[in-house]
Amino acid sequence: MIAALCFDPLPLFLAVRADPGLARTPLVSVEEQRVTHANAAAKRHGITPGMRLDGARMRVEGLRVVAYAEPDLQHAWEELLRELSGRTPWVEAVARGRALARLEPDEAEALAAVYGVRVGLAPDCQTAELVALSVRPGTARRVDDVHGFLARLPLRFLRGVGLSEANLTRLTWLGLGTVGHLAQWTPSQVTSYLGDEGEVLLPYVHGPRRTTLRPFEQVPTVSRSLAFTEPVLEPGQLLPAIDRLAAELAAELGDRAARRLTLTAGLPGGTRRASRLSKRPLTQARHIRQQALFALRDSRAQGQPIERLTLELTAPEPLGVQEGLWPRRERRQRALEATLERFPTAPRRLEWQEPHAQATDRAGRWEGYADEGGAYAAASVAERATPAPDQRRTRRRAAAARPTAPTAVEAASVPLFEGAPAAPPRPVADVAMPDRPATAPGPGTVAAAMYLDALFTGAAEPLEPDDALGVTAPLAVPGHVAQAQRPLFARRPGQRYTEEYGREDDDYGLEAA
Repeated sequence: MIAALCFDPLPLFLAVRADPGLARTPLVSVEEQRVTHANAAAKRHGITPGMRLDGARMRVEGLRVVAYAEPDLQHAWEELLRELSGRTPWVEAVARGRALARLEPDEAEALAAVYGVRVGLAPDCQTAELVALSVRPGTARRVDDVHGFLARLPLRFLRGVGLSEANLTRLTWLGLGTVGHLAQWTPSQVTSYLGDEGEVLLPYVHGPRRTTLRPFEQVPTVSRSLAFTEPVLEPGQLLPAIDRLAAELAAELGDRAARRLTLTAGLPGGTRRASRLSKRPLTQARHIRQQALFALRDSRAQGQPIERLTLELTAPEPLGVQEGLWPRRERRQRALEATLERFPTAPRRLEWQEPHAQATDRAGRWEGYADEGGAYAAASVAERATPAPDQRRTRRRAAAARPTAPTAVEAASVPLFEGAPAAPPRPVADVAMPDRPATAPGPGTVAAAMYLDALFTGAAEPLEPDDALGVTAPLAVPGHVAQAQRPLFARRPGQRYTEEYGREDDDYGLEAA
């Protein structure tokens, strides 16, 4: 037979199991200051799910409130499933707080009495769930005639398997009172009238019903414990223990990672437990230590005499590696990086200069990846390594020993015509100030610019611009500048006319008159 065990509501079950004296006390579970579940004693005072906690306290003077964090509920439910697997290997969780198992009638009655839960026995899983919902807590019931049981079962019990209050009211207005009345509808009528809820209810009303169970699969865990010779009270005494347990867990994980950590503190009067869900995979000891400290604070065991401390990682899994979009390119890059680390000067790369040049030496050249400091540098291969302090010190000394460059003088400071006063040199940064308004160049400025162009390019004779800035007549060159008709600088490929020249260029006879 298939047995359905109903531990709903799970928070109230866990609270009563930890303290059996709460069974006859008004008890509620709360989430976001609203009642989620209430026991029979609380319901007799008019407390219903959805009520605000303040209103519930006004109805009952000694109301007990239970609040469990989500990780704690999941951990407690997994512990309960492991307990059930010790009685039978065929245990399957339907939802949190509800499980299916293969049990004999006497075993089902024993479990109902030990745990104080509702147990239903039936040939299939769906009927067993409905039987468990229809009995009192602490009792077990067996049903062999499925159709006869469904024909007499009130329709309200379908709320435990997916029927909402709104649809229950609609079905009641139509005159339906039992599950057998709803079973007289065709499956298409049920789904069309109830929508998505109809799809969920079809296996309970019409079938097909499942008669097999999967064996229990225990969630793998990695845990480490440490027992103290004397109870520990000070939080500072727990830090070395947590560091040791975190290091052992990290070594045990290896290339695996977990996200949920559970801390259990053993006290003389019982245990305190808290779980934490980490946003990042727990692989390193420092991350495990951080989550363990959070769990220790949540357990409220600080300040209590702790005799034993246990850290547990649930469901460790191998780490996944995100593959790139271009695996071949990434493999070549890794190979190049490994080669550069071992042979910094061996690899060469092609630097294109003129791809369409006929001469191969003009088209491009081979360059190495090694820079002047000895560290490899490639734009898309590796980051340029920071030079060592001794290398930087050597570069600074070499720069200090280098002779000082001659002072640069602005080209426009040279007198262009006889009798024209020489303009004082000014810094180059003052030539183009962003806040200075732009003005149109005058005839003298254009003449000076064309004169310099003629000198730099080695023209036979400078030209004089007219009023329209067009060249119409040769420019009269003063006598002291006549010898400067030859080019000031040697013709070099790529020579820029705006280059500055130094005071050593006075050999060409450019001294001011």
